Amino acid sequence: MGRYDATIPYDLPSFRVIEPHVMKAREDGKVNFSTQFDLTKTLPYIKEYNKNLSKNQKLSLFDIILCAASRAVAEYPEINRFISGRKYWQRNRIQFSFVVKKQLSTHAKETFAKVTFSPYSTIESVRKLVHEEIGGARSSEGNETEAEADFFGHLPRFVLMIAIKLFKTLEFFGIMPKSMIEPDPLYSSIVFANLGSIGLEGQLNHHMFEWGNASWFIVVNKIRTIPVVNEKGEIVPRTVTDIGITLDERISEGMYYIKALKAFKTYSENPELLEKVPTYTQEQIDAMALCDPRDRKKYKEFLKDRKQKAREYKKARNLKKHLRKLKAKSKEVRNPNRAIIAE
Repeated sequence: MGRYDATIPYDLPSFRVIEPHVMKAREDGKVNFSTQFDLTKTLPYIKEYNKNLSKNQKLSLFDIILCAASRAVAEYPEINRFISGRKYWQRNRIQFSFVVKKQLSTHAKETFAKVTFSPYSTIESVRKLVHEEIGGARSSEGNETEAEADFFGHLPRFVLMIAIKLFKTLEFFGIMPKSMIEPDPLYSSIVFANLGSIGLEGQLNHHMFEWGNASWFIVVNKIRTIPVVNEKGEIVPRTVTDIGITLDERISEGMYYIKALKAFKTYSENPELLEKVPTYTQEQIDAMALCDPRDRKKYKEFLKDRKQKAREYKKARNLKKHLRKLKAKSKEVRNPNRAIIAE
């Protein structure tokens, strides 16, 4: 029986399998990273894009960052993994969560929006999707996330303690129910904190949660102007936003992370690259391993296909091992005195 929200990757090297047993918690593998996104092209692009849009439908910097992140996750799917129950899992959807304030005031109620992105997302599709999700979160009815929080928040303390322990046990064995995973914002690919929208200055990073399975937390800080030295050696102003990233480094390796972060930065700084629907090879599509589990019939076929690919991968790996052994034996036959000479 597998998880509702993920499948097990079949191409893990042996040391990766061991790593969650040595580094058991996300805090053990936590890495904080800060960078700056140059908005020299991005802000004029947003201004031009919004010329004919109403106030409530305008494109924002946060929309572009979400779209850039979804494209980076699609192109580098290993960053869409997580560790739970000391096993690696490949998430079956690209989902981002972020806080939404009911109103932009100090005492306004907060809720979370949890949004599923397509690997084929464009700026326009993301703009519409995010506005729709934020509108739903701000409505008087609220959303599933808010309903779940309200229910558990009103339980007596001892009942809540027992419930949390039970859910953590279910999570460890990969049998957390759909009803808990779907609304929970911490069961997502990336949790965003758009602190720039409330005017908070600084280079801030978020902490990790041991609840849920989010492996990435990204803080978007306030837009600001800084002095930089250009190619001519002149000091000129440049508009940037500070991006604070906290990630679980166990889910992938350094070079892969660097490439994914470069893609994220490039798309954010050059939003015109996100206008067209991307194309992917079959190999890339297989690596993403995306399929909505709510469509039971389609998901059943998806799991069947994944099992077949896993068998083929294992068979090919065993064949390579066998060929290496045969090659080593053939060398020994050609030079039987090699071991003696080496001694």
